[in-house]
Amino acid sequence: MHPLDEIWIAAAAKLELPVARGGDAYVHFDGQTLHIATDEHLDADDTVAQLVLHELCHALVQGPPARHLADWGLDNTTNRDDERERAAVRLQAHLTGAWGLRGHLYPTTPVRTFFEALGDDAFAGSDESAELGRAAAERAAKWAPLHEALAKSAETLALVRHRNGFPASARRCGECAWRSDGGLCRRAPTRLFVRADEHGCSKFEPPFKCESCAACCRAAYDSVTVSPRDLVRVRHPELVLERAGYRELARAGDRCAALDGPQGGPWRCRIYDDRPRTCREFAAGGRHCLEARRRVGLTA
Repeated sequence: MHPLDEIWIAAAAKLELPVARGGDAYVHFDGQTLHIATDEHLDADDTVAQLVLHELCHALVQGPPARHLADWGLDNTTNRDDERERAAVRLQAHLTGAWGLRGHLYPTTPVRTFFEALGDDAFAGSDESAELGRAAAERAAKWAPLHEALAKSAETLALVRHRNGFPASARRCGECAWRSDGGLCRRAPTRLFVRADEHGCSKFEPPFKCESCAACCRAAYDSVTVSPRDLVRVRHPELVLERAGYRELARAGDRCAALDGPQGGPWRCRIYDDRPRTCREFAAGGRHCLEARRRVGLTA
């Protein structure tokens, strides 16, 4: 079995759409299982991977109400659902285009001509298929196994790499926490500036929220210096340890004693308004912040 076929069968399984090979139909969804003909009955240019992807696109166009309908409620014997078929093709072009996979995971039915005629914006236009495709893309954004399979497919084929060397993703560099205000990609092994509108890479991370992170207040660092002028000395003396002229905040296990919250967050600093200068100067999203996240395993 081709590695791409394995990737997409696994993705379908994660989406609770098991794939079975064989049966009388070329491709058929019975409401529970996706049946795909065995290799000897497929066209020479067909792959299980693209057939699974195309069926997932049908499911996304049809939406949740069709989740357990045979063939997603589509009629493939008449032209009744032609617009919905084209919407699925648009969605397939949109998803594969973001990963450089259009030339590998393409429909092989008569709609291939339509697929290949689509531009970079697969949803360009205002016809019904474009509107249906855009709505399906919003649903697709929530299907993590789908995007994982796209990323794995691109990586397996070594097709799309970001300029920083990592596999590309459909997200934009401007949305990534690793892009500095000046445009520097802090993930790149060498100094590299990226545009905000560039497609990001597999190391993409959204902007951090301190409440769900608190790496700097936990095991990333084991000491927070307290200066003589810090208000915490006066307002929270029980949290300040003094050792031969050196002052630091007390610890509670692997975290600052002032940090409240269950393991995994959300976290809250009990002395935030009175926190030491060391904490005040710690920049969220800065170099030390990123290093702290790495140290506690939040960033690979």
